[in-house]
Amino acid sequence: MSAVPRTVVCDRVREQISLRLDGELSQLESRMLTSHLSRCASCRDYEADVARFTEELRSAPLERMERPVVIRVPRRISALRLQAGAAAALAVAVLGAVTQVSVFERDPAFASPERFPTNTQLEREVDQIIADGHTFGKLQGSALAL
Repeated sequence: MSAVPRTVVCDRVREQISLRLDGELSQLESRMLTSHLSRCASCRDYEADVARFTEELRSAPLERMERPVVIRVPRRISALRLQAGAAAALAVAVLGAVTQVSVFERDPAFASPERFPTNTQLEREVDQIIADGHTFGKLQGSALAL
């Protein structure tokens, strides 16, 4: 190790050395790297060490593993899927509520306060329904006289 401290430029150049070995530097970055290496002996030595180590590593034969490495990734529900499911559930709930409210408004059985303003009128209507039921039963399913 040298007594001269490394600069920020040297730190950046050392990061770029690995990128150049992998072929990931642009032409401009590569020329700037070459220019710095021509002026800095410490970075040249570092480049030589990294290049030698990389070459040895890449030329080494691959070894077979006794057991394969299996990485289990927990299954996650994406936020988009969760939002879509929540939106669909909300739409179904709103649609169900709207259809129930509209059914109550159109069905005369649920609209009795407007149709039957007094209790006696409602009782008469119920009695008529019961009488029609008895008549229908006596006729055994034939047409009912209206």
